[in-house]
Amino acid sequence: MQSDIQYNRDGMKLEIELDVGNETVDKKQLEERLRKEAILALFADRKMPAGRAFRELGLTRFEFMELCHKRDIPLYDYTLQDFEQDVKTIDKLWPEIERNVRESGGRGLK
Repeated sequence: MQSDIQYNRDGMKLEIELDVGNETVDKKQLEERLRKEAILALFADRKMPAGRAFRELGLTRFEFMELCHKRDIPLYDYTLQDFEQDVKTIDKLWPEIERNVRESGGRGLK
């Protein structure tokens, strides 16, 4: 197996040369499958954004979300630190939220 990586201003082009038997494999089908797997791996590693990944795969956003779900690839990285930061932000903004609700005639939040 041989690989070649080329860089240009738009990103990277990766070419892999793999010796497979002529009779055993549909080379075009294998090439497309490996391309799909590479795109999913890049997205899973957060090296490619979701929008680019689903466009490269020729899928709609919804189809891409379903594929990621089937493959157990999280669409979002929401860490414990993200959650803790969100709680701090809500605690900080809570008085302003309550004031806005009261001023708008709302009954308040509990």
